[in-house]
Amino acid sequence: MLRRVGTILWILVLLFGAAWVYLKSRPESTAILVDASGVVGATPDGRAFAEVPWKRLPHMRRFQMTAADRQPFGTDELKGNPYVVSFFFANCPTICRDLNRQVSRLANEFKGSELEFVSISVDPDNDSPDRLKEYSAEFQANPDQWHFLTGPMHRVNAIGRQQFNVIVDGVHHTGDLFLVDRWGRWRDRFTWDDPREMKRFSEIAREVLAEDKPPIDATLRTRNVLASLDHRQFNSPWLFDFQLIDDEGNPFWSRDLTGQVQVVSFFFTRCPTVCPRQNRFLAGIQADLTGRNVAIVSITTDPQNDDPATLRQYARGLGAGDDWHFLTGDLDYIRKVGSEFLGIASEGEHHSTMLVVIDRWGQPRGRIDWQAEGARKVLLELIDRLNTGFAPSGDDRIETNVPEELP
Repeated sequence: MLRRVGTILWILVLLFGAAWVYLKSRPESTAILVDASGVVGATPDGRAFAEVPWKRLPHMRRFQMTAADRQPFGTDELKGNPYVVSFFFANCPTICRDLNRQVSRLANEFKGSELEFVSISVDPDNDSPDRLKEYSAEFQANPDQWHFLTGPMHRVNAIGRQQFNVIVDGVHHTGDLFLVDRWGRWRDRFTWDDPREMKRFSEIAREVLAEDKPPIDATLRTRNVLASLDHRQFNSPWLFDFQLIDDEGNPFWSRDLTGQVQVVSFFFTRCPTVCPRQNRFLAGIQADLTGRNVAIVSITTDPQNDDPATLRQYARGLGAGDDWHFLTGDLDYIRKVGSEFLGIASEGEHHSTMLVVIDRWGQPRGRIDWQAEGARKVLLELIDRLNTGFAPSGDDRIETNVPEELP
């Protein structure tokens, strides 16, 4: 018996040793490392929390639906106010009514404050504006505080799946309440029928209402645990920001640049023609950007060759400063960054030479052809405009005097 135990122990030692040798000897990889250090884990009742930097919280993208008064209503009307999003349908005889009774209670609790409530129908075929008007009257909803919205199902899905990563398919929808702060960040989620969650809601909502400037350097405890995870750990149907690898081999989150205007471009180090000229243009404006709170982000479209060490050497050759970030990663993911988030081509050698300007809240706001006459002046003017004010400006595109504006 002892001999058998000793043999098993020796086998385990050999296996551990072999694994250690493999891990030490394998080549450097640009794979994105999983950073779950902020995940606190599940509480005994199954709720999961994470410690998340505020600037990594997802930013709500612009949406517009139709309200019970038949008027367009969306993020433009909510701008500057915190709000709570929930999903329901008027013909639901049980859970939805209980959910909205809870929302009614919360609306009364925060009556007179800036907190607004947005209830989105997942049954637009039946929930016309007139039906929603009747339904809202049953809850004596104040139309200035509590908004019942309807619209095409693809818009409902875009809000649910793309922004909150939850299912909103007809009668199948989440029962959670989603709190968005006045800066447009999805702050937290709450279970409406859990008394502990509703107590927590009241506390967090009051914190959000008390904020008079973005808590850029704060770290928050939230049930929005997706914000702390590597992008490959959940099935995100659309990119509203991105995570790549910098030239030091570390994970780089675009959200970490919240508070700075970004100038983003694509290139590859082996490019013999346009890329060198593009990057010399960017190198030449570094002095102009001093004190303007701007980051330059250059993403390779040739990650197979452009590993962190190659990018680091390339950056040195350009005299790149600390606010110029060179990024690499998986090619398929880089294509998504270009097509879904930035709206420009990022396909190997055939990539766009446009500079995409992103505001301090992580929203693409303009696209500039650096080769056009007067591009430098227009770029600096756009940067200065985006650096004004605390509140996000929505997804409206800023007109410039160069071609190829974002649609």
